[in-house]
Amino acid sequence: MKKYISFLDGFIKKSLQEQEIQFKDLINVIIIFKKWIIIVAMIVFSLGLIYLLTSSDEYTTTSKLLMEQTNGVNSKALGGLASISGLQSLGFGNQNTETLPPELIPELVLESDFLKRLIYEKVYLQEVNDSISLLEFVNEYEKHHFYYHLLRLPAKIKSLISSKDNNSNVITEEAKPQEDEAILAFNAREIKTLSHLRERILVEKEELLIVIKTKMPEPMASAQLNEVLSRYLKEYLTSIILDKDLKNFKFIEERTEEAKNRVEQTQKTLATFRDSNRGINSQLLKTQEDRLLADFNLEFSVYNSLAQQMEQTRIKVQNSTPLMRTFQKPQLPINPSEPKYLLLGIAFLVLGGIMGVLFFFGLLIFRMLAIHFTHV
Repeated sequence: MKKYISFLDGFIKKSLQEQEIQFKDLINVIIIFKKWIIIVAMIVFSLGLIYLLTSSDEYTTTSKLLMEQTNGVNSKALGGLASISGLQSLGFGNQNTETLPPELIPELVLESDFLKRLIYEKVYLQEVNDSISLLEFVNEYEKHHFYYHLLRLPAKIKSLISSKDNNSNVITEEAKPQEDEAILAFNAREIKTLSHLRERILVEKEELLIVIKTKMPEPMASAQLNEVLSRYLKEYLTSIILDKDLKNFKFIEERTEEAKNRVEQTQKTLATFRDSNRGINSQLLKTQEDRLLADFNLEFSVYNSLAQQMEQTRIKVQNSTPLMRTFQKPQLPINPSEPKYLLLGIAFLVLGGIMGVLFFFGLLIFRMLAIHFTHV
């Protein structure tokens, strides 16, 4: 190596003396250093091979959903009741069908609120010859490449040193109940599972299609995860889109029942009054009868309007249901999708060459600075 450094120093001194770098001389120096450039390239390529050889095979399953959202009944079609019962002030006089933009679905799937449904879902793992939950898979059976374990080595050493404290904290954390459903709370194992699931799930929007891709180390596990994710996504989107409409329907249904009870009560009061005063000709009694009849007609009108709106809201809920059809079912993958040995091998080889050239120019700049400051 000293011989190469001496030759490089001679090239640098000559260039500094002439105050210019001859391109021909630079090429000659690079050719002389080609051995070290190749050595650096081979080291980087070997590190890449270690990554490839220690990485487990991954199988990718793809399915597609066709999502459509039909327009619900317009709020004007539900009118007629707002001016009678005052429901307009509660928002029933200005309702619009709300849809979930398909562009938000890929981001929604990766949210913890959605992924928590998958944590304890089971998939079949041939390695253990049994179905295990994704929580168990991530924390106990998932395999990683060599560098993953190397980077996590300091954290593992630290955890071993304070193992007693960590164990007590884990027990407390596992046993802690979720008292408030509005707040998401996860223990360490669940957080790790959520993080790894985000790396194994990819949801994309392609025009009218929602493309779902899942990645697992075994074909059956990949296909099962894809099927479960597709099914949960249908249910989740339906619950989000219909939440407001269902609440409105429940509210109107309760008001309709109350109006029905009032109609029956006023009808009973009117019938009792007529039976009690049959055959009596009195203007005062006639006035009271007209008042009771007016009350009955008013309550019946409110009940009739509510009953009509309840039927229209029921139709709206039905029309607002997202039509999600399976466009392409999950298919059991045959060949592993990762790692891509040829592509990554070429990439590591090119990267090794680049690192070798950078090593040479780094050494060139370092020696140039050293010689310059030596003669200052």
